[in-house]
Amino acid sequence: MIVLGIETSCDETSVAIIEQKKTNDFGHVLAENTLSQIKKHSKFGGIVPELASREHENTLNLLTKKTIKEAKINLKKIDAFAATTGPGLLGGLLIGSNYAKTLSLVNNKPFISVNHLQGHILVSRMKKKINFPFLSLLLSGGHTQLLVAKDYNKYEIIGETLDDALGEAFDKTAKSLDYGYPGGPIIEKLASEEKSSNFFKLPKPLINSKNLDFSFSGLKTSIRRITEKPLNKSLKSKLANEFQECVTDILLTKSEKAIKMIKKKMKLNTFVLAGGVASNKFIREKFSSLCNKYSIEFFVPEKKLCVDNAIMIAWAGIERLNKYKKSDSFDKHPKPRWSLENL
Repeated sequence: MIVLGIETSCDETSVAIIEQKKTNDFGHVLAENTLSQIKKHSKFGGIVPELASREHENTLNLLTKKTIKEAKINLKKIDAFAATTGPGLLGGLLIGSNYAKTLSLVNNKPFISVNHLQGHILVSRMKKKINFPFLSLLLSGGHTQLLVAKDYNKYEIIGETLDDALGEAFDKTAKSLDYGYPGGPIIEKLASEEKSSNFFKLPKPLINSKNLDFSFSGLKTSIRRITEKPLNKSLKSKLANEFQECVTDILLTKSEKAIKMIKKKMKLNTFVLAGGVASNKFIREKFSSLCNKYSIEFFVPEKKLCVDNAIMIAWAGIERLNKYKKSDSFDKHPKPRWSLENL
């Protein structure tokens, strides 16, 4: 089975072709190309939806042709075309999904509608045998969720952010420190340059609450107040380090509660860390230690598969086709807001 995937939900235009030689086999990347728009948006301090849509429209066709050429296959050999149809920015979702639908119609092949968050979670199964159910923490620019993956299309959200996503908190913290976008890599680098021992005494919202929900708006406000006064480079690094340690402590505390809760209900063998923030080395190492403590296998995709990419969309399409050998309706419209619990 060969599936072409398209990802245009935010500021990356990405196309990938994945092959699965037999059912239950791992996925093989035949070709993949991603065009980042970071440089175009960084001067605005965040994503400009209209600009993102225009870039997707200008580059998607050329990127697709390039990917097919690099895969060294005929378009007719592709078994299905998958595209992100939500959640995300409506303009980008429309461009990517309509392009995939057109390829499906012209080639008389199935069109697969993929939830972006589902792609983040399932991509771990492309290179590793991970059986359902498993516990996952999804950390991205727009989402922070603790969930139980029961099947490729069945998820139970057991905790989520009540306000800002962690990726957004990283971005806003970097901006408060007068650095650019995206904030994740910037904060991680700054944090490695200077240690901090609770110098700023940052708050840890909801860390002691009985539920599994998160909140980062109060932490973000605290950082904004601290940075109202000029900070030298050393203090900026201390603040970045303390922020990183603070949010990691919150994530670990909530995840440990989730592990204990799930273990009482079912056998838990695997914990998957997913999403763009999962590329943070400090966070990855801390979660590896947590899972060792509870004798649970820990898995996180390689860095390039944590950020938005079409590989995960193509692989989610393969997982779908392995269950249901039919196309999604061409009348299925993109959903800027699309919960994993409503697939």
